[in-house]
Amino acid sequence: MLKSGSKLAVALSVLAVAACAQTGFDTKSAPAAAPTPAEIAAAAEAPAGWRPFSADSPWNTKIPADATIDPLSEVLIEDFASHSSLAINMPLYSVATYYIDSAKTPKKKVFPYFEGYYGRGFEPGTRIPAPAFAVPPGPEGSTAYLAMIDPAAGRAWEMKQGAQDPETGYWGTSFGAEADLTGTGVAAPWMTAPDANLSASPRPSGVPLIAGLIRIDEIKAGRIDHALAIAYPAPRTGSFVSPASMALEAPEGAEPNLVGLPMGARIQLDPAYDIENTNLTPAAKVIARALQEYGAIVVDQTGSTVLFAESAPAQLEAWQGLLAPADLSLLFTEDMMGRNFRVLKLGEQMPGRPEAWR
Repeated sequence: MLKSGSKLAVALSVLAVAACAQTGFDTKSAPAAAPTPAEIAAAAEAPAGWRPFSADSPWNTKIPADATIDPLSEVLIEDFASHSSLAINMPLYSVATYYIDSAKTPKKKVFPYFEGYYGRGFEPGTRIPAPAFAVPPGPEGSTAYLAMIDPAAGRAWEMKQGAQDPETGYWGTSFGAEADLTGTGVAAPWMTAPDANLSASPRPSGVPLIAGLIRIDEIKAGRIDHALAIAYPAPRTGSFVSPASMALEAPEGAEPNLVGLPMGARIQLDPAYDIENTNLTPAAKVIARALQEYGAIVVDQTGSTVLFAESAPAQLEAWQGLLAPADLSLLFTEDMMGRNFRVLKLGEQMPGRPEAWR
């Protein structure tokens, strides 16, 4: 099982009860019409050729041939590669994505489980477009990352531990944020924002959930034209680099990790590595080429070293025979990654997270 270190300690069911008492979950909401199979299928796959964020976004910028390698690259990669082979998070602890027309999608109220703990556009009682069939991945209490995405409007509504009350139709979340998919996808560092909520996302790095996600349409097309999101067990705590906007903090009572890759660090598979003459599946070769051309950006802490793929129920069905969680693992071993990955220059390292977020 591929577990996420960002899992909250309190069970989701308990949080939902508290939210009901504090924010009015018991107010009735009009029931939504039952979705058709065609609607569910249409929401499972992004439009062909679409990608979020602007052309100059760090997520959409290829790594130049003369990119500067960090002076501590060897040491950092040795630590990064020492934990596990590389896998793909699906279905647990990944992101269920639903591609929608927000103008036509029923809107439901959403409430945070914790008072004052909500993101841009997600004040308590905000109405967000949420299809009746939207289901977060994973068991209760997991990260349950969920994103409703309107490619045409360039907006996304993202949640961690999102859950819908079956009686009211309202949603609860431990953290939610609206993302602008027309900009760079990079929020201001928390210490320069007027409110730390404006720099946050459901991920501890502040990176949008859609950023770096492996999508069905890309694998079918045979090409990924963006950097990938990556996570592993021991990223650095207490500091971050862009495109992250917040740092991962050490658990209470634990010593800080000063040697790992910080949130926002970008790693790259050696472009000279011969991907084509390997036993990787066709889908895994598409992913490996993206790791050479665009690299991967550290966005989260997880129980093993992973990338992330779309994981709504209809998407998991679509992945059958196309991509599997272990497709990269036999080649991308600890030894192989230690010898063939490198860290691009980290740039300015920024400190911590606001006290209220610790």
